[in-house]
Amino acid sequence: MPVQAAAALSAAGRRARAVVLYGDPVHGEELMTQTITFSFGRNWQDYLSTVSDDAIALAEADIDQFLGKGAVRNKTVLDIGSGSGLHSLAFLRLGAKAVRSFDADPHSVGATGALRRRAGDPGNWIVEQGSILDDDYVASLGRYDIVYSWGVLHHTGAMWQALGNAMSLVRPGGTLWISLYQKGPRYEQDLALKQRYNAASPIGKRMMEYRRIARLMLGRARRLQNPFAWNQKVKRGMNVLHDIRDWLGGLPYETATADEVVTRTRAHGLVLERIAVAGQGGCSVYVFSLPTPEQHAHGRKAAPGRTSSVG
Repeated sequence: MPVQAAAALSAAGRRARAVVLYGDPVHGEELMTQTITFSFGRNWQDYLSTVSDDAIALAEADIDQFLGKGAVRNKTVLDIGSGSGLHSLAFLRLGAKAVRSFDADPHSVGATGALRRRAGDPGNWIVEQGSILDDDYVASLGRYDIVYSWGVLHHTGAMWQALGNAMSLVRPGGTLWISLYQKGPRYEQDLALKQRYNAASPIGKRMMEYRRIARLMLGRARRLQNPFAWNQKVKRGMNVLHDIRDWLGGLPYETATADEVVTRTRAHGLVLERIAVAGQGGCSVYVFSLPTPEQHAHGRKAAPGRTSSVG
């Protein structure tokens, strides 16, 4: 029997009550009380059995691409919602002075901890359980040179609160690097799909996964590619199978336009340095800086940011 888990931790750090919901998509505060039978952490733990040096190298390349080569060296890094811990490890390998990783899902904490042990238990890597919605916990963290959160804040059930707390953790002169689902007209359809997946039996979940895999294989065959080689590593190190499960199971589910994100971050004094806007349902990527008082004194203003597109 699947275990019903709360959608997110409340602002006071308490778990929201899980309620079985079927049928119509839910909105607003109801995002906090959906039935969730999918665990990001269990998916990450299963994925870790496939992690190779190539996957770690892909994560390192991802960091270099968005932050620039050498940008991590001697910097302190906070990984919000660390998942597998793959990027935390990549930050360390790129020369970070210290990395602190936390996640609300105990299975994700276990996955990150397992990767830390595989890396030799480095003393400058802290792994712990915590929620970005727990204001007391957030206040205890201090500030960091690089605050990183990929595809996490939109799964908390309180995305804007989570973003606000993440922004508060950036040290003046530091960087905020996040990704959030891009808003679009398919939101209702996508949310309903995720709810059906979470409400399904284990067999039902596998059938939904197999349908997606079959479409991938058919697409590869039409392009004269080997259809049986569908489960490849994707750009950031995860493989296709675990990415499918992550997408289908990911609740709560919120989205945002680039304008909404940039407007909110600008109100907190952050400057957009880079943006890669995804299509509907994909993860748009944002890199912001927080100017120092000296930079403010010299009249630094928000830049338009380097723009690219992601799938």
